[in-house]
Amino acid sequence: MRLRLLGSGSDHGTCPAVYAADTGDLVVQGDITDRATAVLVPHELIDWLEPGMKLPVEATDTPGAFLVSGEPVTAPEVLAQLTLADHETAVVVR
Repeated sequence: MRLRLLGSGSDHGTCPAVYAADTGDLVVQGDITDRATAVLVPHELIDWLEPGMKLPVEATDTPGAFLVSGEPVTAPEVLAQLTLADHETAVVVR
């Protein structure tokens, strides 16, 4: 799976970030939550999507943020394309 950065909250392409995969999936990088299948991201992440892209989100008690659920990223070739800090993880949204 090859990733193309759609947008990031940093100048270095790190957290939070959203990527388009060559498989048609989205990869969302955000803060670790108590659910292995969800990341916490700011509302601005939606602005980085291209026309026609959709991302299912869940409300949270954290102001200005929501949860994005998906399959945890575990493939080494995908992880190698991400820069994850200790408090971050990523999920694949199909």
